[in-house]
Amino acid sequence: MLPQIRMQPWFPGQMGVSGSDVQRGLRWEPQGIVLYVDENHPGASADADGTDPENPLTTIALAIARLTAFATSMATSLEGSVIVVADEATIAESVIIPPTAPKYCTILGAGSTAHHPTWTAATAAGRALTIRQEGWTIEGITFEVGAAGTAIRLEEVTIGSYTAYKTTIRDCRFDGLYGGLYGIDFYGAPHRVSIKNCVFLEFRRGDNTAYGIIVSNTAVGPGSPYQGAVIGCRFQSCENYVGGLGAIVGFNMTLFQNNVFVTSHAALIPVVLYLDLRGGSRGYNIVTGNFFGGVYTNGGGYFANPATPNSCWIGNFAEPTPITVGDNGITIAVP
Repeated sequence: MLPQIRMQPWFPGQMGVSGSDVQRGLRWEPQGIVLYVDENHPGASADADGTDPENPLTTIALAIARLTAFATSMATSLEGSVIVVADEATIAESVIIPPTAPKYCTILGAGSTAHHPTWTAATAAGRALTIRQEGWTIEGITFEVGAAGTAIRLEEVTIGSYTAYKTTIRDCRFDGLYGGLYGIDFYGAPHRVSIKNCVFLEFRRGDNTAYGIIVSNTAVGPGSPYQGAVIGCRFQSCENYVGGLGAIVGFNMTLFQNNVFVTSHAALIPVVLYLDLRGGSRGYNIVTGNFFGGVYTNGGGYFANPATPNSCWIGNFAEPTPITVGDNGITIAVP
């Protein structure tokens, strides 16, 4: 049997555009492409097309713009495309994924450690990432925001249009650096959002307004976020961990499972609200398998949705408390 000989195809590039002789680059979805971002690479350029890892783009915003332009020029959806951010990258930009961008794409941190690559907002009080398109995944990024900054905002831009619908955020680290405002901000009611295996640390404003995860506004949508999931996350040293602004907006029909809500040292950042679901307009949340620090009571910062008693808070772990936590440390009722 003769050995298989694979000829390397040659694609003429565009003069002056480095990396454009690579037709589509590596891809793992039939219609998707992979774009590379690494501002520290010697071959990095804002003029590259981004499909060649030896000629990466310098910013994530450029990668999203390229992806959107490619989808138009190639007359295909480019769903499943991936933007790979290099391990050593330190991104400092405020990025918007617009409704015109392809759906169901990924921004993937290619870091080999838990703390790289890092992404900060372009301005101290700005937002690092705003998502206005459905189905995107954000994975393997450390977000560092301070001075009233926000890491990710999930927006519903117009009434009845769930533009951040089906967002997945996983294996990310959100660090408020003792000054950040929000880790993840639900601005509107995007539903079926999954947040998995993330860490939220040191969101503090000094006035108890900082949150790891918050629903800050539902005026742009028909109601509070619903049918989502927060699974396997750790919350530590934040003024508030999970809640809704003013306890008048919040989560509905959402699963909170296997999360750890750590008791904060009083001399560092005392926690006011651990898990506050009072603002959900429909309720029916499921809260199970979590470790609850502090005291599992309303006074301790735990609140179920008052309008819908059908929410389930059974099978969590907390210090024994009369009525709500058995002597074995397992919760048996809503707080």
